Amino acid sequence: MLSGGGGINGLDRLDVRLVALLGLALLPIGLIAMVQTYRVISEADRTAEAALTGVTLSAATTERETLLRVRGAAQMAAEFAPTILNDPTLCSERMQNFVRSSKTIAFAGFVSADGYAVCASDGAGTDVRDTDAYRSYLDDPVPQIEAVVGKISQRSVVVITEPVVVNEVPIGYIAMSVPQQSLRLPTARNVGLDPIFTTTFTESGEILWADGDLEALELALPADRALTALAGEETVSFRSDAVSGEERFYTVAPLIQNEIYALAIWPANAIRTSGLTAASAILFPILMWLVSIGVAYFAVHRLVVRHIRYLRLRIRAFTANRRIMAPTYAADTPSDLREVIEAFHQMTERIVRDEADLENNLHEKDVLLKEVHHRVKNNLQLIASMMNMQLRKATHDETRFILRRLQDRVLGLATIHRNLYQASVLSRVNSSQLIEELVAQSLRNSEVVKQGVKLDISVDPVSLYPDQAVPLSLLVTETMTNAMKYVGRPAEGEPWIELKLAALPSGEVKLRVANSLGDPLSDESRTTTGLGTQLMGAFAMQLDARSEIGETDGAFVVDVTFMPSEFADEP
Repeated sequence: MLSGGGGINGLDRLDVRLVALLGLALLPIGLIAMVQTYRVISEADRTAEAALTGVTLSAATTERETLLRVRGAAQMAAEFAPTILNDPTLCSERMQNFVRSSKTIAFAGFVSADGYAVCASDGAGTDVRDTDAYRSYLDDPVPQIEAVVGKISQRSVVVITEPVVVNEVPIGYIAMSVPQQSLRLPTARNVGLDPIFTTTFTESGEILWADGDLEALELALPADRALTALAGEETVSFRSDAVSGEERFYTVAPLIQNEIYALAIWPANAIRTSGLTAASAILFPILMWLVSIGVAYFAVHRLVVRHIRYLRLRIRAFTANRRIMAPTYAADTPSDLREVIEAFHQMTERIVRDEADLENNLHEKDVLLKEVHHRVKNNLQLIASMMNMQLRKATHDETRFILRRLQDRVLGLATIHRNLYQASVLSRVNSSQLIEELVAQSLRNSEVVKQGVKLDISVDPVSLYPDQAVPLSLLVTETMTNAMKYVGRPAEGEPWIELKLAALPSGEVKLRVANSLGDPLSDESRTTTGLGTQLMGAFAMQLDARSEIGETDGAFVVDVTFMPSEFADEP
């Protein structure tokens, strides 16, 4: 009999198990995909970082060329300036020519060592001793670049100074200024993103110019690095928190090696290419893994589980009432499962045929066994009748006693066979009914009942197999015959006979037959052969029982205790 179906519910179901195994099988692939996605993101970040650095470097290249052209012009002016310093007018014209020939130079002039503009494109004779450029020259008469507000042009400019030396003695310097507007870095249109700030600074950390508010720029500078630490020979890019506390991405490229550098400040997400994030590196493989499991579950359910459940329905219908359902197939039923369903259908038909044949054989066997028991009962009754005829012709009491005892035994056997062929189940015998009939049979041929013997019969309903019912029945017959033979009238009270068959809590069965002792009521008590005692012992041995036979408290008692058992194996 099949269970209630708990085996295919919950986590024990076939589709759940297959999906779990497939999920475990796909898990390494998901982990590999996650790692690869991280690598793609890292590579994209490096590519974006290189692109921003390239944009900064490209912009720095344009500005570097501008500064180098102006420095070259200043060096050239420093070479010929000593030859025309005696003619300030000519010197000023030459300086004006520099300004007119260049779109980036706003001022050109020669400043003497005492701090006056001897000749200039504009403002010749101006006192510049209070300017930063002049003071820097006095501190160190070398080529320099500084961001100042022009003394003459009154504009924010970058001043490039070149010392003028005569006979290895500095006599002043050429000063050329470039407006900061002309040095502005171009925006990064080619990467679709503009920097927050762009600026240039010197090796000493001085900001030359900024494309926005200087205070806002100072708040956007990295909090953990000074500008002097960013000066180097190569481009640099890094992520850091700004002075304002916001995260920013920085790119640095040299304009003039070891002198001027360009700095671009970008948003923190500037290198997150195509929206890829660490979360997407996890979510995308997980999504793919879940989709794979879902597809696997659908495929397993569609191709296998659905048909197995149909087969289970057929099995349950056959198990419950032997109903055979004609096999039906869906259009997508796999051929393997079709063969299984067809094989099950053929098996059920064969089982039904075999069971029908078996039932017919069992029925025939039952009929034959009942017929055998019926004929044996008839033959035993015939023998008992013949004994009865012989008994009537016997003249000696001993002969009559022996024949009567033998007739009782034969009638007891006949009663057993009558119960066997009348039983609905031949393999079990209702011992209570059998014993009651045996007792009635024994009392029918006895005269002690007419002498006032009190009978106490108590039999529990106990079903036994025939191999135990037969010796028990013969034992009951012998003990009852023995009790009626030796029952006596006690000094006080009436004579009595007691028979009890009880099922004990331990599972054992106990038979107890007792009779009172005293003056014998039957003349047969004087005839003693010992055969009855031998038979009782033999029958108890067949039952594999424990027996106690003897006198106790003025009564003769036979106690037999045995364990009901299955049919003994045939040798």
